[in-house]
Amino acid sequence: MKNYFKIILVLLVMATGSCAENSASLVIIQNQAPEEGCTASNQVSTDFLSHGIIDVGAARYGLDPRYIGWFVVENNLTSTVESNGIELNKVEIKQANVSLNLGAAGSNLGSEYTKFSDSTFVSIPPDETRSVQVNLIHPNVADRLNIQEGQFIEGFASLQIIGEIGGTEIETNKITFPITICYGCLVQNIGPCDAAVFPETLSEGHSCNKTQDEELHCCFDSNASDADNPYRCPAVEDTSSNNSSAD
Repeated sequence: MKNYFKIILVLLVMATGSCAENSASLVIIQNQAPEEGCTASNQVSTDFLSHGIIDVGAARYGLDPRYIGWFVVENNLTSTVESNGIELNKVEIKQANVSLNLGAAGSNLGSEYTKFSDSTFVSIPPDETRSVQVNLIHPNVADRLNIQEGQFIEGFASLQIIGEIGGTEIETNKITFPITICYGCLVQNIGPCDAAVFPETLSEGHSCNKTQDEELHCCFDSNASDADNPYRCPAVEDTSSNNSSAD
């Protein structure tokens, strides 16, 4: 009989938990700046981004322009371990629903490019935060953007992250993240690798995606002029080791 009542209690708790599909239960806190090695901290940090930049002109140097976000998500549900002996409020993140408004740069794009779901998986225990990686602008979208050299166009990515708890979906708040689209503002060609005047501080770009947020210096490898991609990104003075560009 005790086991029967315990099963009923567990089912009631699961039902209560499944109703908590509101933005107060699962919250996007910030877009985290990733650390070296293409990982982002799970903790709320002062090193966050309130605005992004994507350079679609990076395609000239053999790079695939894209924009990635690392969003810290907080599970505000209360743990059920002490009260029930098992955890019923762990949220399993499964996808992010993204809607893009890319201004004049994306005026030629249909909804098949501007509205999509990005699959992911992160498990968030109650009262904890995790970083969730989301692809906001895919290369097949960036390649279709209408923008000229030297232009800056403001765009926005609206997103909501979807999780699951006890077989029922739970949604975060909806946020809108601004992204400046440019052609040639981040990735710069400094000339032939073996003859260029290298800057005192060489810009090596974003640690995970070299077409967003940070400046990147590239150089032309004359020894690889017949290769599919003769550019070195980041730039190197000695090109004797490998003739492929870093992506």
